[in-house]
Amino acid sequence: FEEHSVVLLAGASTPGFNGEERVLTTASDRITVATTAANGPIAGSITVRYAPVGGWEEVFSKTNVSVFRSSDLTGNRMFLRIDDTAALVARVVGYESMTDVDTGTGAFPTAGQVSGGGYWHKSMTAGSTAVRWKMAGDSKFFMHGIAPYVGASTGDVMAAPARGFGDPISLSTSGDAWGAVLSSAGSATNTSFAVGAFDASALSTLGTGAIFSPRSITGLGSSVMIDVRPFTGTRATYSGGDSFMGAAPSRVDGQIKTSGIFALESGDATAPPRMVIPGIQFIPQSGVTSILTDGDILSGSGSMAGRRLLAVSTGNANSTVNGRYLIDITGPWRS
Repeated sequence: FEEHSVVLLAGASTPGFNGEERVLTTASDRITVATTAANGPIAGSITVRYAPVGGWEEVFSKTNVSVFRSSDLTGNRMFLRIDDTAALVARVVGYESMTDVDTGTGAFPTAGQVSGGGYWHKSMTAGSTAVRWKMAGDSKFFMHGIAPYVGASTGDVMAAPARGFGDPISLSTSGDAWGAVLSSAGSATNTSFAVGAFDASALSTLGTGAIFSPRSITGLGSSVMIDVRPFTGTRATYSGGDSFMGAAPSRVDGQIKTSGIFALESGDATAPPRMVIPGIQFIPQSGVTSILTDGDILSGSGSMAGRRLLAVSTGNANSTVNGRYLIDITGPWRS
């Protein structure tokens, strides 16, 4: 288990021990967590595992296919269908509504945009070799960074774009009933597979990778493409490889600078920001790969004070590292 990750403790008959806890320290044969249980032996048949992202449910399933939905009644509660049949990629489609595992309406992307759904890369080679992955979320939105090119114990993690699904933070004062998003690659090949990721690694491009929303802010029509951009930084560069605010760390105050990421509707030159992508920070500085490695954890300051930020690798192909983005692993993501 990684430090700062959340684990689920279960099976104890001792009061105060079961439940979700954050890992404080870890070693090859132990972890420490905070608990309200009294000092002394813990009775029962105890299990420890990574805690699932809370607030989500599996509503339909069949062999190798599952449909998930947020159980948070304050969200838009769109459906995510994941077909995990293929060895190297999963196929993903969002739906406005579904009646069973194979039947839904309001698909995003539509079959005309990406036939069969978007792609989440799991591995570059079939087999049992583990790959590195990270996952974070809240009850309305989750994202994962899967590094399919390298084994779990092989050197630096290569590109692990921020893919995921759910409701970003709406900027509309009247709400956004169609403000769900799904990030995916546009093909099973590894060329530009990081395009259209939530870390703003590159612009959404139909055919290579894109972010989709079920409808525009007007509620009319069907699936629309979404671009994501940092509030501060250069839109077409990689987080941690952007010289907009100079090299990291800043020679003035020694800081690594960060920026939130917003989403807007693609193809409209006048489109304003529509949503903010929760839990993720763009680094509008260059040279970050030489001072941060994948998995490093930073302490936030200023508006991010008290938060831990996890560094994740990004790049223009699954075997190339061009930068790092940051995931807030403390939260909450919404206030």
